[in-house]
Amino acid sequence: MYMAYSNTNTTHTPHRSASPSKGMTFIPSNTKAIVRFILLAVILGTVFSFGAMVQAYAGDGAATAKTTVSVTSINSSPKAVAQDQVVIQRGDTLWEIASTHNKGNENIRSYVDKLKTINHLTTSSLKEGQVLLLP
Repeated sequence: MYMAYSNTNTTHTPHRSASPSKGMTFIPSNTKAIVRFILLAVILGTVFSFGAMVQAYAGDGAATAKTTVSVTSINSSPKAVAQDQVVIQRGDTLWEIASTHNKGNENIRSYVDKLKTINHLTTSSLKEGQVLLLP
């Protein structure tokens, strides 16, 4: 014979709601798409920032343009001079170039100013391999 017992002294535990338990978080279904979008934005931002830094510190655009002047007719002497052009060698200065290539009795300072104007120089600093046009 089978007999069922019931315990009437037990307290009833209320039914838990669908809220997440401690330590677990609710993740909506589109969260993966949001995470992917944020990750893609961070990666693209990093790549573009790196490219901008490389471009900014790669060199002066004006100096690059000066070195692209055609120098095919320049002699291969230590201080190569061609038709109204000079290739800067290590240690060259504007004053030295002005005193060497000054035609006539023109003031050397005036010639240095002309060199700066023709070559769009804002300072007197020169780079090795830079090509200067002579007035």
